Amino acid sequence: MEGRAMAAGRELEADDYLLGNKIVELMNNLTGLVLYHRPERPKEFLIDQLEKLKLARLADLEYPCLFDDSNLDAVFRILDPSGQGYITGNQYMEAFKTLGVDTSKMGEPPEKITFEVFKYEMKAQMKKTCATFKT
Repeated sequence: MEGRAMAAGRELEADDYLLGNKIVELMNNLTGLVLYHRPERPKEFLIDQLEKLKLARLADLEYPCLFDDSNLDAVFRILDPSGQGYITGNQYMEAFKTLGVDTSKMGEPPEKITFEVFKYEMKAQMKKTCATFKT
């Protein structure tokens, strides 16, 4: 029985390490980038992405991420097909969830969200999501 308790303790310790250092998020981000870009030399591509991540952290630049401005424009157009220039707060929160942003610590959104606010907030949240390292 003592061996099981030790194994369980090591497993919890490993989980804490992975979560605390955002290893799972890093691997998911890198895997997504490889699958999206399908580079001819995946190892070199991964090394390049890790170097970009390190540089972005040091210089406060944009992190390697699957979503860029054109993707955010497309998402907003999908949510606002009639071109009103705004989306609802519910659409806004669902867009965050769909793109993998943790909304649990976000407050209630305004009733209407303009494109400018959507893009600014989405970029800020995506930066946090793509910054797959311990802060």
